[in-house]
Amino acid sequence: MKKKMVEVRSNINDNVVIRFEHVEESSVNIFTAGYKAICKRLGINRVQAEERFYVTESN
Repeated sequence: MKKKMVEVRSNINDNVVIRFEHVEESSVNIFTAGYKAICKRLGINRVQAEERFYVTESN
């Protein structure tokens, strides 16, 4: 299995809010994992997370 670094960044100022290692599985992509992580940590729902943050693979 491949490991990828995933970043969740703020839409407002492009700062990294969360960075974590994600093991690529067939059922969960980096976007789902990223939004799930930010929702759990901040106690918000996915719609709110998509308005405030975006998910990207770190270099």
